[in-house]
Amino acid sequence: MGDFNNQQPTSNNQHPSWEWRLCLWLLAWGMFCAGLPVLGDGAVEAGCREWAEKTEKELGDGFIVVSDPPFVLAGDLSRAGLKRYQDHTVKAASQALWKKFFDKKPSKPVRILLFNGERSYRHNAKELYGDDDVSHFGYFRPSDRTMLMNIATGGGTLVHELTHALMEPDFPDCPVWFDEAMRSLFEQCSLAGGDIRGLVNWRYPELRKAIDDGGLIPLADLVKANRFDFDGEKRGLLYAQSRYLAFYLQEKKLLSKFYREFRKAQDRDPSGRKTLERVTGKSLSELQADMVKWAKTLSWR
Repeated sequence: MGDFNNQQPTSNNQHPSWEWRLCLWLLAWGMFCAGLPVLGDGAVEAGCREWAEKTEKELGDGFIVVSDPPFVLAGDLSRAGLKRYQDHTVKAASQALWKKFFDKKPSKPVRILLFNGERSYRHNAKELYGDDDVSHFGYFRPSDRTMLMNIATGGGTLVHELTHALMEPDFPDCPVWFDEAMRSLFEQCSLAGGDIRGLVNWRYPELRKAIDDGGLIPLADLVKANRFDFDGEKRGLLYAQSRYLAFYLQEKKLLSKFYREFRKAQDRDPSGRKTLERVTGKSLSELQADMVKWAKTLSWR
């Protein structure tokens, strides 16, 4: 089941047609069958409480469940451990992202399941969703608005997937390259002083190797990359190059401006190419040359 918006029909003050009422009924029934809270305006808190109760029943003893709208957090951690992730990762990152980038908050709860080790993580991914082939670190299921994390690997993937969950309602038609750029940028970040900033991370060596070998993907091709490309043979380089393009914009103090202007112009500029050139004041070839020059000043131990 996909996500749906909450727009209401406009029909010159007439009552909704029977076709529209049927669509709403089918939507509600589908959400009920999937076990997701059915929300109206202003019902996120009630939905979180409902989903927290459902989560307690699903996970059973040994798990702590907390409702913290728009999130429901659960984990087989100590209460203090779960509280640290709740306050210093989820809440800190989400508040910084809303302040710096995102205007719309989720209208439906987002569930975050933190498993204390790979055995618990894989067991519950299988029990809850039948998922066998999962990332070692964690993943997000958009249709269920649920993040499953092997939190023993650290909080980087948690912020990566949290960025996607919060970006989705704010920029629903964001192209793959920029969605992955934003997610990857914050998989290693600083959350000091209520701000969020990406840092150099383990993707840098792949970028630097492509620079040194002359194997960079032209930005004109990068901004056209789709999901198939990001899952293909150039996956590693696409992630690295898109991440460090976002990092470059961040360091030039242009990332927030680009995000907001791209979101506004996305229907006229679906790839973001024109907005990228306008915000930076450079053609894509000039931008790539400047990014390469900047990237060579970075280091990763």
